[in-house]
Amino acid sequence: MKRKFDHSVPSQRELSGPKYWRSLDELADTPGFREHLAREFPEGASSMEGVDRRQFMKLMAASFALGGLGLAGCRRPESHILPYGQSVEYTVPGLPLYFATAMPLRKSAIPLLAETHQGRPTKLEGNPSYLPHGGSTNTLAQASVLDLYDPERATAHTQGNDILTVGQVNDLLASIVKTYTGNGEGLAFLADESASPTRTRLVAQLKKKFPRAIWSEYEPIQDEPPVAAAQAAFGQSVKPIYRFSKAKRIVSIDADFFHAEAGSLYYARDFAKGRRVTKPSDPMNRLYVVESAFTITGSMADHRLRLASSHMLAFAAALAGKILGTSDYQALTKGIGLNTDWVDKCADDLIANPGESLVVAGADQPAQVHALVYAINGKLGNIGKTIDFVEVDAPSASSISALATAIKGGSVKTLFVLNGNPVYNAPVELDFATLLKSVPDVIRYGYYYDETSALAGTHLAATHYLESWGDARTVDGTIVPVQPMIMPLFNGLMEVELLAILAGEEKPEAYGQVYATINRDQKGFEKFLHDGLLEGSAYKVANVTFDAARVSPLFASAAAATMLSADNLEVRFITDKVDDGRFANNGWLQECPDPMTKISWDNTIMVSPRLAKELEILPGASLLQVARANEADFPQGKENAYIGEVTVNGRTLRGPMHIQPGLSNYTIVLPLGHGRTKSGHVGTDAGYNAYVVRTADGAGFATGAKLRKTGERMKLANTQEHWSMEGRAIIREANYEDGEKSYQKEPNFVAVIGMEDETPAVYGDMKPEEFAKLPEAERIHLTSLRAQTTPRGNSLYETPDLGGDKARFEGTHQWGMSIDLNTCIGCTACVIACQAENNIPIVGKEQVARGREMHWIRLDRYYSDGKADAAAFGAEGNKILPEDPQVSLQPMTCQQCELAPCETVCPVNATVHDEEGINVMAYNRCIGTRYCANNCPYKVRRFNFFDFNKRAYDALYMGPFGHQKEMPELVKMVKNPDVTVRMRGVMEKCTYCIQRIQQAKIGQIRKAGASGNVEVPDGTIKTACQQVCPVDAIVFGNIKDEKSVVSLAKAQDRTYSVLGYLNTRPRTSYLAKLRNPNPLMPDYAALPLSRVEYNNKSHAGHGGANGAGHAEPAHGGES
Repeated sequence: MKRKFDHSVPSQRELSGPKYWRSLDELADTPGFREHLAREFPEGASSMEGVDRRQFMKLMAASFALGGLGLAGCRRPESHILPYGQSVEYTVPGLPLYFATAMPLRKSAIPLLAETHQGRPTKLEGNPSYLPHGGSTNTLAQASVLDLYDPERATAHTQGNDILTVGQVNDLLASIVKTYTGNGEGLAFLADESASPTRTRLVAQLKKKFPRAIWSEYEPIQDEPPVAAAQAAFGQSVKPIYRFSKAKRIVSIDADFFHAEAGSLYYARDFAKGRRVTKPSDPMNRLYVVESAFTITGSMADHRLRLASSHMLAFAAALAGKILGTSDYQALTKGIGLNTDWVDKCADDLIANPGESLVVAGADQPAQVHALVYAINGKLGNIGKTIDFVEVDAPSASSISALATAIKGGSVKTLFVLNGNPVYNAPVELDFATLLKSVPDVIRYGYYYDETSALAGTHLAATHYLESWGDARTVDGTIVPVQPMIMPLFNGLMEVELLAILAGEEKPEAYGQVYATINRDQKGFEKFLHDGLLEGSAYKVANVTFDAARVSPLFASAAAATMLSADNLEVRFITDKVDDGRFANNGWLQECPDPMTKISWDNTIMVSPRLAKELEILPGASLLQVARANEADFPQGKENAYIGEVTVNGRTLRGPMHIQPGLSNYTIVLPLGHGRTKSGHVGTDAGYNAYVVRTADGAGFATGAKLRKTGERMKLANTQEHWSMEGRAIIREANYEDGEKSYQKEPNFVAVIGMEDETPAVYGDMKPEEFAKLPEAERIHLTSLRAQTTPRGNSLYETPDLGGDKARFEGTHQWGMSIDLNTCIGCTACVIACQAENNIPIVGKEQVARGREMHWIRLDRYYSDGKADAAAFGAEGNKILPEDPQVSLQPMTCQQCELAPCETVCPVNATVHDEEGINVMAYNRCIGTRYCANNCPYKVRRFNFFDFNKRAYDALYMGPFGHQKEMPELVKMVKNPDVTVRMRGVMEKCTYCIQRIQQAKIGQIRKAGASGNVEVPDGTIKTACQQVCPVDAIVFGNIKDEKSVVSLAKAQDRTYSVLGYLNTRPRTSYLAKLRNPNPLMPDYAALPLSRVEYNNKSHAGHGGANGAGHAEPAHGGES
């Protein structure tokens, strides 16, 4: 934990040490010097609060205690900050410290360990003490450290055009307290939702102090099931917690529980436990997904039904009717052409697995759908097994609509807007911008000066959570601390302190407020901070009983769904990488491609292929369509999208249209969080604002929309032009069971797919099919042996051996990686984690559109529909854009080839192999020929065309003559000091996080002493992508150690190398993907559709036999 040092006020002697001045004017503090200072530091001239390196080092004068990886730390604030002139206790320059904290978001939080270097946080990892997350995190948590050093965050408290000092802020708050003491009439608050016990306590005190004040809360994103459903079903204030690892059969009804639902990190990890297969006898769960959009949850489905979100009630009613054996809900299923065969067979599978099945509904679905889902889970005996209901506080806050009514009535005189951004994202019918103008005094507390701040008279700068004291609850209710890693960079105000002052607390210090809430002695509180969680604080599991009579009034107002068409479209609102828009100014998130559309820096109006055909925006096919038709026009590699105009409820928005296979035919998808007008240069004007057509009643979806193609076009930065594997065995798949070609019947299926099956043995001793038939122990030993030698195989070139006894790689370790495609969900957390760890720059939309993105790891996404045609001059099947494809996802990074093609063409030996099998880069040798990138078959090398780490991305072509000659000092603080910052003209790529490897080796040498045991124990080193992965799809370690996790993974019968026939001998291998379809389902396919396409392309004429059994599915009423 971080230790507290209550420094006394510095003595006169301490303050009278040697001082230095730049001039006599500075010594005299003359007006001339003050004027010069104002020119030199215009933003912070009056307060000297602009953070340069010198100022930043002063902020580092806090005292730290050793946390250690796997341990956590806690920190208390210092009363006085002294110059960092002497070494700080427990701080060793060059060695990071780790401290526990948490990232709060709405009603949950992610427990974290913050890596700090000399007091500045640079990297965030999951806290392994919180077992449900297992030390993993997600994209938002990984990217959040960048927001801490955002130079465009609010850096001062302001009132009008004046900057307020801390004293003036305190006076302002005191005057408000004095004005409204009594009943608080005329005072109102609009806050975001929170899971903080301390905030809950302070709000209760606030309401007691100002009984007639309005406390309202608003979140534009609904990520938890509606409370009304549980209240109606059980008569209690409870919420569901899903136990996916205990479920053999799972049905998701419009629920993207890998991304959009609260607890998605926990649920993804739990789901993956039922997907992890190491041998044919291991069990595997089965996932049914019904959705209108195409989510990463849908990409993992074994059966997927495209259905409009407005038709989910009909589906839930049909499923409930079948399982409950009732016709009470039959009227709700009429009129949309629901695929009843699909529903019935799905229901039969659930019924066959009582107590081991689970049905989940999306948070955006109405209470009626959730009530039906609760009834289904109750009937199946799942409650208490695969789903628990936990006790939560009943909501007591007023709604934003009620607040709007009060403002219109003139009863609100002073309004505090705490976080959130209602001017940007409030329901459009409220016209919140106009409402704010009618309130005499608006005080905005926020991290950015945004759209809401622009209409507020006073803006109070908020602190980042890494600068704040607080607490929060995880999705299961466990209380976790939020503790600062650094002193507030700009004297921001902590939310807890603000509320404590307004509530009349004598000691509003945030640390003390959290201490009072946790209610432990000092030792117990320090343990809470050290461990990063409060043991035994999770929500209590409730004993619930479904009450059908109590639920029935919910359905009184339920209207039957209507058929959709091009004239009656459904609009589906979703969240993407920037959440509700609060992370819009985060360049890491903006540049990270969407896992499904592969578009960065913009959101699009997503349309289905069928609707695209009716709108006449399908790209033209070639006369001889040898490859599959593209989903868009790509002149010079940039997606040339049509601009569309969406009209719903009389309101209109414009945006680029992107054709997205897999959507419900007449559903258009609008991602939220983009189109900001005041967000900093990264987020401003990036994409369109979907909130302008979103109402409170249609927050998740709305019908009655129309879409019109305009005559305009817009270029998009799409990072993957082609969507098909074209029959190549890049991602290898099989069905888990049922069928002669299934994994259980043919465990070595990967060995008979791909060119390796047709070419001579790469290693010369045996072909992959023969290798797969060896006992596991022999496979492990042979893999280890191959990692140390370079057998000639059938190559014409004899690779020279280095060292004696034919040992080319003499190192103590031989590093390797294995990626399990059966558990990877495509969340892109690895992309952001790699960027944060390895100082990968942001290059901007224009450079991404030119194919110059710098990510060291990318996520390839492929669609398959089984219709790829191998005809020599093309065929009609290749001209069709799939409406209902299967998706295959694959993380792709440097494969660390033992016989690396990049090394043989580098004229200056800038890329070479080290003795431990890593393809390393010598940046100061690289002269930028780019021969290596041209010779890399995996296309994973990145070239610095500009000084990306130095210049502003919007003025790269100006070089040093642009508006930024150097990276701002504040932004430099996020850089990892253990990784070289690359310059223009240098090639770069994945290094297996070699800095972590070196640190571990040095630590082991120091620990070994004279014993000579310098081999790093397995599991000590985790690459950044491995550590962040929520589903543990990536393992890394020493292949020489035959008991290591990576050796065991590489010995599995599903192991293969991408493009292995090229004899590159990659150190990174993959575990093939499995699907677990139900043979009784109407959309059952006897082979994965990518495998059908492989057979069609590679073995023309065999596709029919191997692909038999797949019928073109019927999907709801839209298809």
